[in-house]
Amino acid sequence: MKDLCGLRERKKQRTRAALVDAALDLFERKGFEATTVEEIAAAAEVSPRTFFRYFTAKEGAVLAVQEEEYQALLTELATRPGDLRGALLAVVDRGGQDGRSRRVQELVAATPALRATSLDRSAAQERELAEQLVPRSATEQERLRARLAVAVTFSAIRVAVECWLATPGTPCSQHVLAALAVLDEPR
Repeated sequence: MKDLCGLRERKKQRTRAALVDAALDLFERKGFEATTVEEIAAAAEVSPRTFFRYFTAKEGAVLAVQEEEYQALLTELATRPGDLRGALLAVVDRGGQDGRSRRVQELVAATPALRATSLDRSAAQERELAEQLVPRSATEQERLRARLAVAVTFSAIRVAVECWLATPGTPCSQHVLAALAVLDEPR
């Protein structure tokens, strides 16, 4: 039974990856607005109904990559509690290697609907992450400090990603390190 569950889960992961890849390809070729869920499903060789088992809208097929990176950040942070920067750099290093992250970030930057949804999700992730970084017994001041630390760090990452997109051939982690170094500079 365990092998069957593992097989089923792997099949789900392959289907999800096929949908993400198909969406990325079509959005890059035709544009976000001109691409339909039906076209994405057909390119991934599944039905539109199957698409909606994985995503509520076509935005989700692209932003799933960002969500995977956020989940990877949470996993990294669990292995190194309190080291937000180290966890971020580990995730950025992995994400920048497969090319999908860059494709997604370029689409998000070029597509107002994706950009708005991405920013909304990022704000929710900032709040969630800040809550995870402080103990339940934290004071309001400690909670505020955590919120600000996460928000400033995420803002630095956003600027680093913009610089990365503007300079092909340079690793994203190089821009992230530079942005974080600026935060460490004395005023």
